[in-house]
Amino acid sequence: MTEAKEQVSLEAVRESPALHETIEFWFKDQDHLRSPFPPGIRKELTEQAALRFHKWVNLLDPKAKGEVDNEVVGEKIEEIIFTCAMELVTDPEQRITIGFPFMPRPGDPIRSADGAASTVIARRIEKEDKDAFLMVLARETDSGKEWSTRFELP
Repeated sequence: MTEAKEQVSLEAVRESPALHETIEFWFKDQDHLRSPFPPGIRKELTEQAALRFHKWVNLLDPKAKGEVDNEVVGEKIEEIIFTCAMELVTDPEQRITIGFPFMPRPGDPIRSADGAASTVIARRIEKEDKDAFLMVLARETDSGKEWSTRFELP
């Protein structure tokens, strides 16, 4: 006869400090990081993340549960919130921001190759063979001249 696995309640997951701390970190702007998640999806994103994390926790093998530490939990919650966010947004610009939260965004200051102050005005993802790039279109502040650059994506 096998022992029944003890289930973690959804309420316990919703109240979990790990869930709240990870979400709080990604929802707040930090010195080096701006939240990639639009305010309009945050309530639904929090609920979807709680539901998925609840499912994940309860599917863990009892032996694995004993080996899961705070770092693993935090990484799993991050994975879940980013996956859920991509499912909640349809706007291509928001999808780029969520997928690549450290890349320049429209409205961000940027400098051209010759050092001219500019502003990002648009971006898109392009693929070349197996490689992907974020193409960034910018406009120089003084001259209005448009230029572009690209960043290789992981």
